[in-house]
Amino acid sequence: MTIGRRQFLAGTAALTAVASSPSLFARAELPERYPNDCWQVLDERFERYMLFNSPLQRIWSGGLWLEGPAWNAVGRYAVFSDIPRARQMRWDEASNTVSVLRHEVGHSNGNAFDDRGRLIACEHSPARVVRYEWDGGVTVLADGWQGKRLNAPNDLVTLPGGGVIFTDPGYGAHVDYEGHKRELEIEPAVYYVDDTLDEPLRLTTAPYKPNGIALSPDRRKLYVTDTAPSHYPDQPPAIFRFTLAEDGKAVSDGERLVEGQGEGYDGMAVDEDGNLWVGTSGGEGKDGVSIFTAEGERIGRILLPEVCANVCFAGEDRNRLLMTASRSIYTLYTGARGV
Repeated sequence: MTIGRRQFLAGTAALTAVASSPSLFARAELPERYPNDCWQVLDERFERYMLFNSPLQRIWSGGLWLEGPAWNAVGRYAVFSDIPRARQMRWDEASNTVSVLRHEVGHSNGNAFDDRGRLIACEHSPARVVRYEWDGGVTVLADGWQGKRLNAPNDLVTLPGGGVIFTDPGYGAHVDYEGHKRELEIEPAVYYVDDTLDEPLRLTTAPYKPNGIALSPDRRKLYVTDTAPSHYPDQPPAIFRFTLAEDGKAVSDGERLVEGQGEGYDGMAVDEDGNLWVGTSGGEGKDGVSIFTAEGERIGRILLPEVCANVCFAGEDRNRLLMTASRSIYTLYTGARGV
């Protein structure tokens, strides 16, 4: 049988289409150990939070340095920052897609939603804390203290009624990467601000480089990580605990709850039992998330192949840990519920 050129080309195209069809010729993934060995139980108290058959999922990669995840329960999405690119990103849980939410956002870092559902963000350059309003406008909550510019606001928590507590270590001002290099004008500190104030209230300068921040379930304890060794090599990485005044405008009884050795602590989240889930760096066997009790006892780890900068609890039951880790975001279902 003689096959003409046109018939040959048509047949080749049909075979190519069939071969490329994922429904007929699905390409299998390389096998890997399952269940995943990311869980590390260091104390029997952590066993209740470990789901042995919950897979660690790397759901997106391609960032430069990812930070500041915040969960929006109404929209079923999380906001996070790609700081060097000055972008806020959006992960949609239902479709499992990632897109750019906003670009050119002042090297945005930490994000949080207030009790009215408005997004509040810390920006490195210009150094300020901003709120995105329902009409699309932007309100600057804080950009200076006592006539001087803020350093580079890093992370934040929101309080009922509109109060915001944020850290200002200055990392976005040290190099031209996560902001723009300049000399710091004020001492790194933790601040409180709300709409009634012309400038923020300084709460404490105890941490040398106040970084991640979280509240206890009853909102009476304030936790702050200190990444001091980056600029103060004689000081340990630490997690501070403070007693927070009822109105959020003062702290007392500051103490180093945790002092690290050979690792550092960054952003964190708190579960309903008061445990701290803390982004941790320190190399293989330490990179990921450290879990501490409210009294500072480490009970477990979640190990990642990348440095973890920050975490939040996401999902319908707030039991899905979302981790911004260097260039990627990971999720892992847990037996805990975030507050």
